Amino acid sequence: MRGNAVGNMTDPDHKASWLIADIGATNSRCALISPPSYKRTSVRHYRNEDADSLQDILATYLAETGTQAGACAIAVAAPIQGDEIQMCNRDWQFSRKEISDRIGVARTEIINDFHAIAYALPYFDDSQRVEIGNATRYRTGNIAALGPGSGLGMSAWIGDAPGGAAMSGEGGHVTLAGRTESEDVIIARLRDRFGHCSAERVLSGPGLIALHGAMHDVEVATSEEITTNAHDPLCRATLSQFFRFLGSAAADLALVTGAFGGVYIAGGIVPSCIDRIQESEFRERFDDKNRYHDYMRAIPTWVITDPMPGLTGLSVFVRQGF
Repeated sequence: MRGNAVGNMTDPDHKASWLIADIGATNSRCALISPPSYKRTSVRHYRNEDADSLQDILATYLAETGTQAGACAIAVAAPIQGDEIQMCNRDWQFSRKEISDRIGVARTEIINDFHAIAYALPYFDDSQRVEIGNATRYRTGNIAALGPGSGLGMSAWIGDAPGGAAMSGEGGHVTLAGRTESEDVIIARLRDRFGHCSAERVLSGPGLIALHGAMHDVEVATSEEITTNAHDPLCRATLSQFFRFLGSAAADLALVTGAFGGVYIAGGIVPSCIDRIQESEFRERFDDKNRYHDYMRAIPTWVITDPMPGLTGLSVFVRQGF
């Protein structure tokens, strides 16, 4: 794709403005970028429930901002397999051609939402992140990301910037493992309910609700009831367990990807309660790999505070020419 992406556009010098859009299950964010700076302009936020389709959101954006684009790059919370895209947590289906035809652009690129975040990873600095715990070393190299939101995304940047490559997959659906007897009981209850207890069954908004039910036999309507209710002992216990599971998942991802450059946490849940994760056992669980304890302590862990990391990654994606 690298060799043909620019050549197939009507603008052979790649000077066209790009509409970029980060499409989640609940919210969508759109912006315009143009060479040579690729700085975001005309940023807009949309609630997906207010639109009938992704195509409607993109068309509305262009109409509201009075802008035109020569191409479009979209990050979407869905596995990307072929041209027909079906979102997992929203009943939207679309293709590159349908989008290009609807909004009148020469080319549309679609990547997974955490694939986009992977492109941004080498460029985050202390103005866009908060460290959780303290690592013993700070190095360059592979960087990993995971993010509990409507689902659980995982990705990585392999190599040093700018010569590395973005890696993405469906790591959120790996099987979740317990580290203690009490965690084994929780996972068994979730397995009885769902058949398979993946990491996403716990480490997501719906997963946090399911975790609360498995731990306390109490049903809540939204994950915010748990994350914002710091005075309720049951909610505090659930969130504490959530961060222990998150520490285990982050550590496993770091080991698989060789993430000497660090592990980043994205998604909609953790950035909204950074104080809680700092007080939690997340980092202790991350380090707790027995013989590999020192290995893990040398890997920093951060929460991304950039409010639009998907758009940041899409800007890099376009600038680098895919």
